[in-house]
Amino acid sequence: MSGQRRIVVTGASSGIGRELAVQLAAPGRLLWLIGRDEGRLGEVAERVRAAGAEARPLVLELSDTAAAARVIEELMGGGAEIDELYLAAAVSVFGEVRELLIEDWQRVYRTDLLSCVQWTQQVYAAMAARGSGRIVIVSSLSGYTGYPTAVPYAAMKAGLMGMFRSIDHEARRYGVRIHLVSPGYVDTAIYRSAIYRGSDCETTLRQIRGMGFGMMPAAAAAAAILRGVERGRREFAFPGYARLFRGFRC
Repeated sequence: MSGQRRIVVTGASSGIGRELAVQLAAPGRLLWLIGRDEGRLGEVAERVRAAGAEARPLVLELSDTAAAARVIEELMGGGAEIDELYLAAAVSVFGEVRELLIEDWQRVYRTDLLSCVQWTQQVYAAMAARGSGRIVIVSSLSGYTGYPTAVPYAAMKAGLMGMFRSIDHEARRYGVRIHLVSPGYVDTAIYRSAIYRGSDCETTLRQIRGMGFGMMPAAAAAAAILRGVERGRREFAFPGYARLFRGFRC
């Protein structure tokens, strides 16, 4: 349908990605929902349609760059435009770095960094050519502060910051808006689905709670992201303690 606002959300089957998809849903919008879990993607699609938007769930392992390339080509085939891209997918591994395997690094790298690079590279090129579009990269406070026991995750999020800050200089010339969003601790399934080396999920969650910051619900995090993006904030962190740790640069 012409005139539709075409939006792509990765990591849409759970966590922040799921909530972004639900909150972005409105009449006149087409949402491509990208994720690994077919059942949960179907549930999100139902909520998106209930809000009056068109939903097209697509099961994809984002770390499979060949499969992702085919999907991106399909989405942009025939001259179709992607108006907004929300990159929210992520995985993690927990454990002291001395206990990690090279396979752990590769898994986090391919999903948390390389996948974002691939989608940004291909979608941004089309946006720059036409002079409009928006890309929102969901990073993490760990990209600024580091994250002991989750070193690969923090390293990839720091990589996203470098990518954003570099591309943003170019994007401004072409009318493309790039955003980097760095939440603090958010209650998502990433902790339950993570690989653990010499630790476990409950121990990790107990350590986080022991710091006294609490964990923000994913719905609240998604709402904060969309508010910041709507206000034109290109690089921002939340909640309050995250802004403090980032060095009052928001």
